[in-house]
Order: sequence, then structure tokens, then C-alpha cells
Amino acid sequence: MSPGKKILGLTAALLMVTLWASYFYVFKENSGGQLGGVGESTAWCGTPPSTEAALLGKDQLTLRVTNNLRGEFMLSGSLVVSERTFNRYDLSRNELRLRLEPLQWSYGVTPIFLEQVKVQPLSRNLSATNKSAYAELEPRPIGVQGQVTEFPFDTYRYGYKPVLYYLKGSERIDLRFKNITTLMEMSNTFTPIQKYNRVDYINEKTSMIRDEDYKAYGPHECAFSVERKGSFKAVVLLLLLVLCLPLLLVFYRNEPGIDFLATLLGAAIVRVLLIGPVQDFQLYNIDFLLGAAILLVGTVSLIKAMHINSRREMALRSGETSSW
Repeated sequence: MSPGKKILGLTAALLMVTLWASYFYVFKENSGGQLGGVGESTAWCGTPPSTEAALLGKDQLTLRVTNNLRGEFMLSGSLVVSERTFNRYDLSRNELRLRLEPLQWSYGVTPIFLEQVKVQPLSRNLSATNKSAYAELEPRPIGVQGQVTEFPFDTYRYGYKPVLYYLKGSERIDLRFKNITTLMEMSNTFTPIQKYNRVDYINEKTSMIRDEDYKAYGPHECAFSVERKGSFKAVVLLLLLVLCLPLLLVFYRNEPGIDFLATLLGAAIVRVLLIGPVQDFQLYNIDFLLGAAILLVGTVSLIKAMHINSRREMALRSGETSSW
């Protein structure tokens, strides 16, 4: 056996071992259709989630942060205003508003742009004993720090301090809400990790770190690092390794064109399955891996096809010569 065939055989064996190891790892990590353990995709910060405040008519602000496979984040939520707060600030005439003050995400950078969230009109149940008011927050995209093109190694940082307020003329009056809860309900592919101070949240090695950066965040300041699950990265690896099969098969088959078409179709399926169709030609890092696989299989297929055609022509010529 030639050295080239030995290397090819070892590569094929290593590929098969890696494929089966990745498969069993994903199978082990699967729990009721969820990647990883139950609850790994959810977290909260601020006031512990409870329905007690709403039932008793106490002031309660609940923010709900969700995202999808592509790393796009959305914010929604609800609001309960007690009868005392409603009357104190005359919220029947003053429009209640919500702003999200971003936490510092990098040393030397001072956030200046606030996220404004629209609060739907308050509705009151006057027949209830507590006569509190209730409103929904208008769902909207929310800005996070992160590079979506680094898929599947993309990491995002969510850090905000929610503040309810209303405008009285040109004066902005903030409301003091005791119960504020932020719920992180992430996609099955993500896991949120709460950060408790500025050093952990920014996560930069620099000489600009000060002692006050180790100070814990306030009760209403919420910071999370949202990362891809290891089991999802294994799924991505498994799919990429499957695309390597046609590349190896092309060395063993005499019909290289079929393997090229299989790679082309497989790369398109993997791309749509993991990220979705290309939008405005925004390319991810994984797109270049898929492109490299297509070019590699295409190159090898073309070289082998040329070699097969050359041998065929040589056979035809030798046949013509022998006929004379």
C-alpha cells in the first residue's frame, strides 16, 4: 500500500471516530429535546420571579429577554402599578415611560445612548380589591454587544438598568420601583451567565481596571454573558464533518461529479439549517468553511475527472495503434 493510501485510510478512520464520538456526545447531552440540562437556557436577575407582587397589587416590573438561533434579541414584559403609585404620580394623565440605561461594556467607553421601551396604556380593574393598574411593554429588538458573524463561537453581552419615569413639562421624574425582575429566556442553543460586577462583565485584561470596578452591581442593574452551549457547538462540528465525507469518497469513486453535487447540496442545507438563508450577503465565518469544503471537493473532483479523461484518451489511442 502506498503512503498516500495509508494517509487517506488513517484520515478516513479518524473522521469516522470523530463523527461517532460527536454523535454520542450530542445524544448524551440531549434532555427532553433540549441541549444540555433543563434550565440551562434560562436565568433571572433582580427581584426573584414571583406572582405575589401582582396578586397583592404591588409595584412590579418584569422584563423578558428572548433570542433566536441567529443571535437576534427581543425585549418584552409587563408592568403592575399599585393604587398608591398610580394616584401619587397621577398616571391617569401622565404617560409612563421606560428607559434602559446600558452598563459600561468596555473600559474607556461611556455609554450615552439609551434604549427607550414603549409602555402600553395602563388599564385598571376597579372591581378588584387592590385596584392596581396593569400594562404590557411593546415588544422590540434590544441592542447587545457581540459579533454575530463569529457563529458558532459568538458571545453576547446584555447589560442594562431599567428605569420607569414620566415627563412633567420639561422635567423627567423617575419612579422608584422595588420589584424589578429581568428574565432571560434564551434559545435552546444559548446559555445565559450572570455577571455580578464590571470586571466580570467587561472581561478585558487591561491596566485601566480600578478597585471600584470590583464593586457589585446594584439591585436593578442586570448583566449577562450569553454564550453558545458546548453541545450545540458539537452539533455544528458534526454537520461540518459530515460534509467531509464526499471529499474522502471522491478518492474512492470513479464518478467525482456526484460527490461535488452532494457537497454543494449538503453545504446549502447546513447553512440554512444553522443560520438561515443569506440576507443582504452578510457572511459568517462558517460560510468560509462551507465555501472551502465546496472548493476543495470541486477541485479534487475536477482533477480526478481530468485524470480519468486522460487515461480514457490514452486507452483509445493505444487501441487505434494496435488496430493498425
